[in-house]
Amino acid sequence: MIPILMQDDTTVGFLKEAMSCVVTEERNGVFELSLTYPVTGTLFDKLQIDRFVKAKPNDTADLQLFRIYEVTKPMNGIVTVDAEHVSYALSNFPVEDIRITGTATQAIENRFQSHS
Repeated sequence: MIPILMQDDTTVGFLKEAMSCVVTEERNGVFELSLTYPVTGTLFDKLQIDRFVKAKPNDTADLQLFRIYEVTKPMNGIVTVDAEHVSYALSNFPVEDIRITGTATQAIENRFQSHS
């Protein structure tokens, strides 16, 4: 699997020179990507925080998007890129306090009507 570097919806390029690309997925836990890349690689200067890497987390899953949150300083000509699954993007947005009455269906309908 060759990871794909993305900027928003645009493909920047394929990270063919990646030395390793490992996705860690734990039930109710982390879902992150870590890849190592040489500073001599074609896309080294494009590896930036808040860009995305598209990769398969396992042999059977579809490609997933991971947001880069860290690119280490080069050590022996190699950097490590750490990225978290895009689903984490919503984790810093709190839900306002709401009060619900009635059935579940009524509560959902009322919630959507109040934000229309």
